[in-house]
Amino acid sequence: MKLTIKWHELINKAWNDREILHKSGEFDCWRIFHGYTEGAHGIVIEKFGNMAIIDYREEITDELNSIKDALLAHFDFTLIIAKGNQSTGIKLKNRLFAIHGDFSQAPNFTVEYGINYAILPDAMHNCGLYLDARPVRKWLTNNSQGRRILNLFSFTGSLGLAAIKGGAKSAVHLDKSKALLPRIKMSYENNDLDLGTRSFIKGDIYKHLPKAIKNGQKFDGIILDPPPHVFKSPYSEHQPKGQDFSTLVSMCSQLLNPGGWLVCLFHSFDATWVESNAEVMTASMQTLKVIDQFSSECDFPDKDIERKLRVTVFK
Repeated sequence: MKLTIKWHELINKAWNDREILHKSGEFDCWRIFHGYTEGAHGIVIEKFGNMAIIDYREEITDELNSIKDALLAHFDFTLIIAKGNQSTGIKLKNRLFAIHGDFSQAPNFTVEYGINYAILPDAMHNCGLYLDARPVRKWLTNNSQGRRILNLFSFTGSLGLAAIKGGAKSAVHLDKSKALLPRIKMSYENNDLDLGTRSFIKGDIYKHLPKAIKNGQKFDGIILDPPPHVFKSPYSEHQPKGQDFSTLVSMCSQLLNPGGWLVCLFHSFDATWVESNAEVMTASMQTLKVIDQFSSECDFPDKDIERKLRVTVFK
C-alpha cells in the first residue's frame, strides 16, 4: 500500500502539540508521532535522547527521507532508525536500519524523571521502555515508600525500578524471559542502586504465584502488567483469548498485605475500562476497590479512552 503523506506538516503539528513534553526538562523520551490518530495509521515515531525510532507497519521506504528531514527540522537527532513490522513482508535483516547516523551512536539509556532506563535500540520490537506507561512509573515513584513490591510480567523491570527509586524496600521481578535479566541489572547499576534490593525470577507466573501463596509470601504492592496476547500457559485453569486476568487477580489479592495496593495495566481492547475494573473487584471477592485511575498522556492522543492504555489502582 503506497502512502502519500505531507510529513513536514504532520510532524510539525505533532511536535507543537507536545510542547509541554519537550520543554519540561524532566525526561528525554516521548512519542513524537502517533500515526493512528495523527494522519498515518500504523506508523509511530518515538524519541529516546538524541535518537528517533520510526516504527511502521506499511511499506514506506520511499518516504523515509521525507520523515527524516521533517524530524531534523525540529531536533538535532544524531541517530534515526527505521524499524519495520513483520507485517510489511520484508525480510528481517532489511527491516531494521539507520537512515541518519550510525548504530554506534545509539544511547544505552534514556532518562525519565531523573531515572535512567536501559534501552536496546536495535531490538526488533519495543526497545525496553513503553512510553505510554510514563504516568504509571511516576505514580509508583510517589507511592512505593517502604513497600515490598512484586512486579509481574516485568519485561525490562522499568516499573519495579521506578518503585525502588521511590523508596520501596525491595522489588521482585517475575517474567518468563531470562534474557531480560542483564537489562534490569544495567538499569539498577546505572542508577547506583543496590542489586540486593531486587530479585529476578524466571518462570511461568501461573505456576509461580500459587507457590508464593502456599509459602505465605506477602507484598505491599503488586504491579500486574500482562501483555494482551501471550502464550497459553499450561498452568492457567482457563484459556481465554489473551490473559486469564481473573485468575491472576485472585492470586494477587491473596499475596497482598493489609493496606497493600494492586496496580493493573489494561492493554486489551476486548473489554471496556469499567468492565475491566469490575472483573478485578469480582475476582478479588470484593476485597479490592478502586482508589485511583489514569491513562497515557498527550503523546498518545487517542480520542477514544478505550483505545489507550488504562491504569487502575486498587486497594
